[in-house]
Amino acid sequence: MHRTLPLRGDFRFWTDEKLRNADTDQFRHINNAAIATFFEAARMEIFAPHEIRALMGGANLAVVRLLIEFSAELHFPGCVRIGSTVVEVGHTSLKVRQGLFGGIDDRCYSTAAAICVLVHAETGRPCPIAPELRAHLLTDPTSGTETFV
Repeated sequence: MHRTLPLRGDFRFWTDEKLRNADTDQFRHINNAAIATFFEAARMEIFAPHEIRALMGGANLAVVRLLIEFSAELHFPGCVRIGSTVVEVGHTSLKVRQGLFGGIDDRCYSTAAAICVLVHAETGRPCPIAPELRAHLLTDPTSGTETFV
């Protein structure tokens, strides 16, 4: 099956990660669990800034669906860049697309699609995404326009 891999320009938020020897498995490539962790770290960095946490009203983010596709083996040592972009925001949930780039040729080694729900910290129930948070997640600061699926 042939699929088109994303390009760096497809992503708005970026996170850098260093590959560690501990990320490898018995086949001497970076383990799929480590790649899932890189994607998680990149998703969480979108929501890490204090001003964004304030827009979340004390709520947390929970992943309810995660699909990871692997395109090529990735090997230690090295660094990777994980690009993320929010492609859709619903009432209580959002969809994030991601790409993991690295290696000498800076190619895309893996992609992810995650559906996340904003969850009230005390009740554990989904809570609405504030209009200000929605605007931040969907507005590209370079163009001033919103990106929709």
